[in-house]
Amino acid sequence: MIIDLHVHTKVFSSDSILDPEEAIQEAKGIGLDGICFTEHNKVWDEEQLHKLNSKWNFPVLGGVEVDTVEGHILVFGLRREFPGIIRVHELRDLVNQVGGVMIAAHPFKGFRVFGFSDLQLSPEQASKRPIFQSVDAIEAFSGRTMEKESNLAQEVSKQLGLKVVGGSDAHSVSEIGRCVTIFDNNIESEAELITELKAGRFHAGYFRK
Repeated sequence: MIIDLHVHTKVFSSDSILDPEEAIQEAKGIGLDGICFTEHNKVWDEEQLHKLNSKWNFPVLGGVEVDTVEGHILVFGLRREFPGIIRVHELRDLVNQVGGVMIAAHPFKGFRVFGFSDLQLSPEQASKRPIFQSVDAIEAFSGRTMEKESNLAQEVSKQLGLKVVGGSDAHSVSEIGRCVTIFDNNIESEAELITELKAGRFHAGYFRK
C-alpha cells in the first residue's frame, strides 16, 4: 500500500496552496493508495477526515508536523494542537501516553536551518543530534530535500538502526507523491498506520519525479 505520509493543505497550513480535495484527486490519479494530512502544529478533526474518506472512497489519514526546538517531527496518534515550540523530549512524553509514533521530518533540510557545514558531518557525528534519540523513524526520503541531505539521513538511519519513511512534504498539487512509504499491509485508519509503523512493515523511496 503506497501512502504519502507528509502533506500540507491550505486549510490549516498557511504556507500551502493545496486544496485537500485536489490533493486526494491527485493522489488517486497518480496511483497512491492513501494520503496523510500533516499540518503545521494543527490537527484535522476526525469527522472531517471521515467525510473525505467516504466521499472519495480513499484513505485520508491525519497527523501533525510539530515544531520542536530540535527540529520538525511528524506525529501520529496525538490529537492536539501546538501553539508554541516544544522540546522533543517533552513531545516524546506526550506521544508515549497515547501510544503514538514520532518521525524526524526532513532532518537535514539542513543548510537553511542548521548551516551548510552540517552537511559535511559524518553519519556518526550527525547521528548524535538529540532529535534522533527521541524518534521512532526518520523521513529520509522527502520531496523537499536535496540528494545530499537525503543520503545523509539514510546513513544516519543505518547508524542508529531506525527505519526510513518517505513523504512529499507537499504544499502544492504537483508535489503530491514525490516520496512515499510503501506498506506491506492495507491501512484504513490512523490506528492501523501506527501499528504498521511500529512493526516496521514498510519501506520508502521516490515515486514521482
